[in-house]
Amino acid sequence: MTKSDPATVTIGNASGQFTIDTSADRIESPQWLDEFIDRYSAAWNSGSADAVAACATEDVLWREPSMGRPVRNRDGLADFVADTLRTFPDISYTNPFPPTIAGESNIAVVPWRMTGTHLGVIDPPGFAGTGKRIDLFVVDVWQFRSGLIARCRSTWDLAEMLQQLGIMPPRGSAAERALAQAQRWRSKLGI
Repeated sequence: MTKSDPATVTIGNASGQFTIDTSADRIESPQWLDEFIDRYSAAWNSGSADAVAACATEDVLWREPSMGRPVRNRDGLADFVADTLRTFPDISYTNPFPPTIAGESNIAVVPWRMTGTHLGVIDPPGFAGTGKRIDLFVVDVWQFRSGLIARCRSTWDLAEMLQQLGIMPPRGSAAERALAQAQRWRSKLGI
């Protein structure tokens, strides 16, 4: 755990990093959080990128596995959501169990079940639509300012998604062993 400035604490590094804003608003109550989650999931399920982005602050910091780098503003979040909706037009979010309020009551841990059909290009890297469905467990960690998400760290298994779409070979398959062999050769050759 490191302190980068008086208002933040950074835990971990690289993909495991989450910066906690110690000045983030306290979450009013579990009921308030449930009502916010209802509004947020309705925005995603409506297919409106602007409605999802309206749930975040103008200077939101948003990290999630499919993005190469974090989004740092509401417009970037709207672009990310629009891209996701083009890729998975029927994407849907439901809560498999209740969220948790953690930390000094200023962190929400929110579980999701994300489902959808892969019809558009995943760009980058450019994977074409497969017509296959995803069904993934997602955990979001949120912090709020003025009743909106100011920080989001979304976590889900990218490898599992790629396997469900048939882009990455299943565990234990001949194709997975061939990829492992190719990686070992690249390592030996120093590539």
